[in-house]
Amino acid sequence: MSTPPTLKKMVPEPTGSKTVREYVQANLLVWGFLVLLAIASFFICGGIWDDISQGTIEFLFLIMGCGFTLVSFLDYLYDRNVRAENSAEGKRP
Repeated sequence: MSTPPTLKKMVPEPTGSKTVREYVQANLLVWGFLVLLAIASFFICGGIWDDISQGTIEFLFLIMGCGFTLVSFLDYLYDRNVRAENSAEGKRP
C-alpha cells in the first residue's frame, strides 16, 4: 500500500488575486438567481402583489443582492490592495 498524501500536499497554493471579470460574473450569477427566486416566490405567494410579496422582493434584492455585491466589492479591494502588498513583501495573507 502506498502512503496517502499529506494534507499540505492536498491543499493548493493560492494562485493570486481574482480578476474584475470573475467578480462581475459571480455577481451576475447571484443576481440572476435572485431574479428567478423572486419570480418563483411571487407565484408561490399567489401571484398577487401584497405586503408579503413586497417584503419578499425587498429582502431578496436589497439585503441579499446588494449585500453580496457590497461584500464582493470589498473582497476585490482587499485582493487588490492587501494581498498585493503581502505578496510583494513575501508574507502570506
